[in-house]
Amino acid sequence: MSRTTTRPTLTPREAIETKSDLLYKLRTLLHGHGFAEVTTPTFRQADDLTGQRAHATVGSQDGWLRSMIGPALRYQLAHTPRAFEIGPCFRNDPADHTHLPEFSMLDLYAAQESYEYLISLAEDLVHLAHPGTAERISVADHLGATLGVDLTRETLDRHTGALARHLDVPAETPLHELLDAYIAAELEPRSAGTALFLVDMPLGGNEPCAKLREDTAAVLNRFEVFIDGIEVVHGYEDETDSEAFVQRASGIGLYNPEQSLVQQAILAGAVPSHSVGLGIGIERLAMAATGVRDIHLFWQSAVF
Repeated sequence: MSRTTTRPTLTPREAIETKSDLLYKLRTLLHGHGFAEVTTPTFRQADDLTGQRAHATVGSQDGWLRSMIGPALRYQLAHTPRAFEIGPCFRNDPADHTHLPEFSMLDLYAAQESYEYLISLAEDLVHLAHPGTAERISVADHLGATLGVDLTRETLDRHTGALARHLDVPAETPLHELLDAYIAAELEPRSAGTALFLVDMPLGGNEPCAKLREDTAAVLNRFEVFIDGIEVVHGYEDETDSEAFVQRASGIGLYNPEQSLVQQAILAGAVPSHSVGLGIGIERLAMAATGVRDIHLFWQSAVF
């Protein structure tokens, strides 16, 4: 179902009420699915190696403000099979119409659940802001049609040159940047007026946590959701092969101390290795619910 909203702005009260209503509905739905709401530290002891975390000092301790909720939440699966958190995150990205230096995220993890369960849950969560049936596109199939590659049988390693030529970018562009550019150019625009699930994400992107699908060479159990051109949700089944996870994360410089703590807990049997997780940008979800194109309208108390 296509849905286009032309309303250009909201009053501060309308923005507050929209966001408040969404938060209430999100919490109600997740509690109904048996999730426990938890709180993990906003001030973190270690950097996440992305260059996005803001440095901070609390008392005499130096540390960082979290750029995403992530591993600290997954660690809670040692105590409860389903956990979620809604809280602030901070990134050093330049502010624009879809980015804020401080923003709110919903993250969740569920142990012993399937990838399809997670997609179904994501559809329910997205439906709270964007009524109508969500569409799906297989990124692996789309790339296959573009490059003549079957990602169930081979990786993209031999095809990076062809992908760079297709995108008209330098041949030495890293694969994860090529995939981002491909999705931005060819798939994101298809979300105009609708909610679009990009499923079957290929191996080689910026997400080392996702599980490599069984019997495939390069298809991950990972998805992203775009609503009217804006990325709102990302989700994945966690990679259960610890060695493969560490190798992939280290290969792109993202194996950080927090992920190491979780991997140690998994190997010790304290945290389940099989889990699924997703994250939702709350302000972006509010944009999707209203058709507003400026995230700053949902940044309450900015004057402080």
